[in-house]
Amino acid sequence: MGGVFVKTNSANPFVISSVRGLVAAIVFFIALKGRPHLTWSKPQLLGALAYSGVLTCFVVSTSLTSAANAILLEYTSPIVVAILAWLILKEHLHFYDGIAIVGVGVGMWFLMSGDLSGGHFIGNLVGVGTSLCYGIFVICLRMQKDESPYETVFLGNIFTFLIGVPFYFIAPPTFTGMLPIIFLGVFQIAIPYLLLTYASKHARAIDISLLTILEPLLNPVWVFLVTGEKPGANAIIGGIILLGVVVMKSIAAIYAPKECPRNDMDAQALENNARNDAQ
Repeated sequence: MGGVFVKTNSANPFVISSVRGLVAAIVFFIALKGRPHLTWSKPQLLGALAYSGVLTCFVVSTSLTSAANAILLEYTSPIVVAILAWLILKEHLHFYDGIAIVGVGVGMWFLMSGDLSGGHFIGNLVGVGTSLCYGIFVICLRMQKDESPYETVFLGNIFTFLIGVPFYFIAPPTFTGMLPIIFLGVFQIAIPYLLLTYASKHARAIDISLLTILEPLLNPVWVFLVTGEKPGANAIIGGIILLGVVVMKSIAAIYAPKECPRNDMDAQALENNARNDAQ
């Protein structure tokens, strides 16, 4: 529902993102029983900043370009994660990762080629920024495998709130405009991230990956039903390619043959790589 509430709200996009982040931070603070464990480590801080970038860029992108483009560009993040994991964490890049990278490039070309006008093009670029920030956020979570990821999200929501504070004086939100933003903070950010973090410990990665694909499918549908905004032909083609690539990569990461470990240390490393690929 994020696209609908952003598209139908006249408030400044930075204000929308800020209020939404504040509400989500309050919910997380309650969920953590008022005792968040903040280590202020580099992964926690960088992860929080990247998460804040995800929230802010998505709202700005949705405001400037179509809801379909904004959400689909965000969902190129699994490919960004694969590249960053290879560069930063030195994880093995599988053959299907290479195919997926090429597929995402083709899908993004279709997605952006039909929107080269000023506002839409900038919105598309910000949408790419959403994907990059999300990739960094996931990498930082992996670097905190022995810590709680909730604190990174909690801190990121606070950063998101602070980024938008100056815009309260430029374009203050109205009371009626605040209500849907509060709804987003609770039901689009806080509760979903709490549930997703919990689910990741119990559900299969492939199930989680495929279920979350419902978001980019339903986001532009709701926007179309409420505002009448129609994705262009190129956006539809690009979206089909992008979602297809993400689904196939998720399936390949689960069912691809695994290498035989040479020793216990290699076995543990391969197990960690397989789990990271699946995520």
